[in-house]
Amino acid sequence: MGRYVATTTVLAYLFGTSGTIAGGGGTISGDQQSLIGTCINNAEAAIDSYTRRNFAGTGGTAFYSRYFQDRVRDKAFYLDQDLYSLTSITNGNGQTIPTGSAWLEPRNAGPPYRIVRLHSAYVYTWSTDSDIQFVGTWGFSTVAPNDVQMAALRYSAHLYRQKDSSGPDNSAGFPEAGQTQTPEGMPSDVRWLLSPYRSRSGGIV
Repeated sequence: MGRYVATTTVLAYLFGTSGTIAGGGGTISGDQQSLIGTCINNAEAAIDSYTRRNFAGTGGTAFYSRYFQDRVRDKAFYLDQDLYSLTSITNGNGQTIPTGSAWLEPRNAGPPYRIVRLHSAYVYTWSTDSDIQFVGTWGFSTVAPNDVQMAALRYSAHLYRQKDSSGPDNSAGFPEAGQTQTPEGMPSDVRWLLSPYRSRSGGIV
């Protein structure tokens, strides 16, 4: 089971059903299912790398020491990753800042968010050996958007089909034997699906 696409979905996409190979009438072997699982993991990792994003947000804590002071502009802290939701803020002096005393920005377009802006009653500060801590769910989303799910499906199937052969023109498949030729690398339709989500900096921009 992948984060963006289920193994059964890829099996059905490749073979027409989730339990048999329609063309040959045989069952799907354990080795084939394992390979499909590997292709899904590799496809999803490539999607994350290409977009510089994570589409299955996970809970965690981000720590920022006093060496990250350049990320603060007045009362705004500019994060280095997508934030889907915020659970708590601990200032660099150990003070707990209520989440209701901070705005997440962009306010009208998020999530995801990339800025935590404090209200007037608070200011970011550090002690020498302490961190500002943001606890929350990190990622673009908790469930991958439909475009990302389709990209994961298409790319997983593409990687699986590449096992058949690789010709001198750097494409998989042997057309003389009736196989469909597929180019190596990330297919253009997958890149097209992902293009609206691609980030230059690992976040909203």
